[in-house]
Amino acid sequence: MKSERTLVQDCKFIVCDVETTGLSPYLNRIIEISLVKIENGEITDTFSTLVNPEQFIPPFITAMTGIKNEDVINKPTFREISDRIYNYIFNGEQNTIFCGHNVLFDYKFLRESFKRHNPKIHFEPKILCTCKIARRLVKKLKSKSLSSVAKYYNLKQIRNHRAYDDAITTARILLIFLNILQEELEYEYIEDIIRFQNKKIFTAENQPQPLKRININLKEIPESPGVYFMKNSAGEILYIGKARNLKERISSYFHHNSELPPKIRRLLFNIRKLEFTVTNSELSALILESKLIKQYKPRFNTAIKRYRYHPFIKIDIQNNYPRIESVYEIENDGAYYYGPFSKASTVRTLLKEIYDKFKLRKCENKRINRFKSSSTCMYYDINKCKAPCAGYISKEEYRKEVMKVHKYLTETNVNSAQYYLMKEMQKHSSTLNFEKAAFIRDRLSDLMKVMSNQKVITSAINDKKLIIKCDNGNSREVFFIQNGKLINTVVLRKGDEIDQTNFIQELYDNIDYLYFSVNKYVKHKYTQAELDEIKVISNWLARTNGNTSYIEVKNTHTKNQLIKFILS
Repeated sequence: MKSERTLVQDCKFIVCDVETTGLSPYLNRIIEISLVKIENGEITDTFSTLVNPEQFIPPFITAMTGIKNEDVINKPTFREISDRIYNYIFNGEQNTIFCGHNVLFDYKFLRESFKRHNPKIHFEPKILCTCKIARRLVKKLKSKSLSSVAKYYNLKQIRNHRAYDDAITTARILLIFLNILQEELEYEYIEDIIRFQNKKIFTAENQPQPLKRININLKEIPESPGVYFMKNSAGEILYIGKARNLKERISSYFHHNSELPPKIRRLLFNIRKLEFTVTNSELSALILESKLIKQYKPRFNTAIKRYRYHPFIKIDIQNNYPRIESVYEIENDGAYYYGPFSKASTVRTLLKEIYDKFKLRKCENKRINRFKSSSTCMYYDINKCKAPCAGYISKEEYRKEVMKVHKYLTETNVNSAQYYLMKEMQKHSSTLNFEKAAFIRDRLSDLMKVMSNQKVITSAINDKKLIIKCDNGNSREVFFIQNGKLINTVVLRKGDEIDQTNFIQELYDNIDYLYFSVNKYVKHKYTQAELDEIKVISNWLARTNGNTSYIEVKNTHTKNQLIKFILS
């Protein structure tokens, strides 16, 4: 009999949060419900409404949530929206996972509400709890409350104990956890993750066998960024990994080994020694990990997958009649790359608008036959392409269209993508379609973030430069980036006695190099190692979601201004 197992990427996750008149799902009722839909690694939709509970809201609930009896008196009852809620959650799909923080609370209230008002519905979803996962992934965090976990991951909550805000925060935490579980612990199937949330948590008195074999004291591992090496008895490196927190990451292998995927269990069975190298920041650890994996090629390391999730928009301007497309890899091909974007839906939205407005070609053909007497292009026939294949537009005219696309993406005037999305958001807000307005707002935020800073970390985009600073305890690591390539790093030790003259001169030397443009003097060819480095840095910036301090170096900046930024 074939085992039914579902890949994580094939699942739809519905994150739920409810506010209620009390704690009993049998005696109390729902007064607010919010649902957040996650598909393909991103939030794609939301549903939220107040609910008339048909019973009194106690004063202590109003004090906690801000929801008053008069707020819900004219709202729909659960009976009236039960079908809509059920269809939103499942929509006829088999691979729906019902999620929440302390999800059993939300699940029981929904289950009993369906039983009470719509007995034909049997609410028996697969369940995933972010609180349970937090107990296994962030053991050092004393409180696993939603606000504590959110604070740990630098996620901002606007309001506590309101269903929509709590559901959105939980959804973002879930995305972080799914990334860790897939990319670091290598869980591929949702069934394994569901079992993981209920697995045994080992203690110091109840150590798993792999930990006993390598004879390492987890308490002595520093809580610092770094890279770790797992070796066999012959000293061969079996696996190389990076960590934002070495103690937390290494400990995660040994707190739940009974529920780890088969590949990781085989790795733990073979290791006899574990070593680590401390770095000054998580970004340094990522760069070092990437280099060492390519150098040693450990047999338990797969290709680095965590960087495939953030797409770029690519215009292949090196060709006579460029195309625009979404890609996950950047190459040394002279093309323009814009990104990385944190959401694939942002790229899909932009590409649709660009194809509608500018009618660039979509065909795959590398050679354009401009001697045809007529076009057989379907897109030309429906006015979606200017048909360079048939000579209906010259190379010069087509190039002008391409540059219009470039300006559409990068500028902020009335002809820009930012202006278009802003008007769309305002239009939906004015018609009270707040869910659609919020969706567009997120696309706009993603675009603005990329176009303001992150686009510079790509191969050969306008010769931009960047300075990134990462604080870690008593040190600050400063990265000097040119055309996506890391040219140098400088570590500042807070409180150390240093030679200020030599130190400031070192910073000036690095800044001087940023003002030197490689492309002005030579045609720079990126090595594969440099391209890998570009991907690591750019996707790290996308993943940190604005929590990183960096500055794009422009010709208008003085050197003293850049020194002030570095030291501030």
